[in-house]
Amino acid sequence: MTDPDLQRVNDIALTVVQALLGLISSDVVAVAVAVEVEEERVLLSFWVRRHTAEIDEDIADAISDLEAFLHPEIPLIEPRVVVGVPDATHTQPHERMIYWAKS
Repeated sequence: MTDPDLQRVNDIALTVVQALLGLISSDVVAVAVAVEVEEERVLLSFWVRRHTAEIDEDIADAISDLEAFLHPEIPLIEPRVVVGVPDATHTQPHERMIYWAKS
């Protein structure tokens, strides 16, 4: 990964944190972000205690906010919801954990 690519990944990861402010409910266990710079794709992974309509609404709001923050360069943003806790078999390459609930 080149320095500009790493900078782009870091910028998007920090922007995702900003987009999630106020949207992480008590059912969210962890959140990770993976950025594929060349494919212009962002994968947001959410590990939850239970998958509810509120979780889906919060994810939609976070994606909308992220698109607004990244405008006019809007990569494809894909959410993934996993019920349970994160482990190495459920993470993508280069995925960065940006939130993990206290137990």
